[in-house]
Amino acid sequence: MVDNIRDRGTKKWRGLMLSEHTQAVNDWMVSDGQVERPQFDEWELESIQMELEFAYKRQSEAMVTTWRKGKLFTYTGKISELDHRLNLISIEGPFGDDKIPVVDVIKVQSME
Repeated sequence: MVDNIRDRGTKKWRGLMLSEHTQAVNDWMVSDGQVERPQFDEWELESIQMELEFAYKRQSEAMVTTWRKGKLFTYTGKISELDHRLNLISIEGPFGDDKIPVVDVIKVQSME
């Protein structure tokens, strides 16, 4: 008797949703999990710069956190190069070199 029921799951509910509601749900799904870019004053920016230079000069392991398009990314490794001309940081990590724009860096933590 239960075999006669042919439930189509969520397909039957799609016709009941308005296009504005569907768009709002899609927008919400895209923005879910996004982080706003932190705003720093000049003291915090100077602290980040000093920590970068400290990790570079000592060639110690560092954990660099960046913000890009609403997401946070963490890189771990030795800072092999600080390119002031291109404003890039090169990090030698376990999976190869990563080049990171300086403007994306929001946190640097030396592992020493």
